[in-house]
Amino acid sequence: MTHVELEHSFTVPADIDTAWNTLLDVERIAMCMPGATLISVEGDTFKGEVKIKLGPITMVFGGTASFVDKDVANHRLVINASGSETKGTSTAQATVTTQLVAESPTLTRVDVNTDLAITGKPAQFGRGVMSDVAGRIIGQFAGNLEGVIATGSGDAGTTSTDASAPTAATPAPAAADAIDMMEVAGGAVAKKLVPVVLVVVALVAAWLLLK
Repeated sequence: MTHVELEHSFTVPADIDTAWNTLLDVERIAMCMPGATLISVEGDTFKGEVKIKLGPITMVFGGTASFVDKDVANHRLVINASGSETKGTSTAQATVTTQLVAESPTLTRVDVNTDLAITGKPAQFGRGVMSDVAGRIIGQFAGNLEGVIATGSGDAGTTSTDASAPTAATPAPAAADAIDMMEVAGGAVAKKLVPVVLVVVALVAAWLLLK
């Protein structure tokens, strides 16, 4: 088993309370995560499926996530998540701490710390590769969230992994869209990193259930 700690951040073009409430609004952000579908909710635990495209093949994988701590006053959330290959031995488990920070009255930063434990083929990849893949997926989510914020509030801003990025809004994708592994990982690396991607998707999709 390999342990890796990852750090990612993205920004939301809204005050911290609006950002927090938006991230908790199922109807507004359900379409922000490509490939993710919610299957069931039991208390603070949810199960979902992730549709992943690998070349001409589309695969569906399962994952589970649960809330360990919800600190509304401090805008802090801790999540446990796991993902695995349906027909394989590779697994990924993670504990994620998400903290919202007010950058300004109209901009909120979302810091994500991930303690990731991996077994199987993905364990051979270093922190750099895993961080890059995770960052790209989180970036897709953040870009789609920008469109949700702009549409919902009429105050378009920038949601990205770079606060200085252009302010053009990006419409949210259809829920059926699959994550293109060749695009986010590339080549032979793509298939081996699927379990890691499942965990990343579960972490982001976990926001959909926090109410």
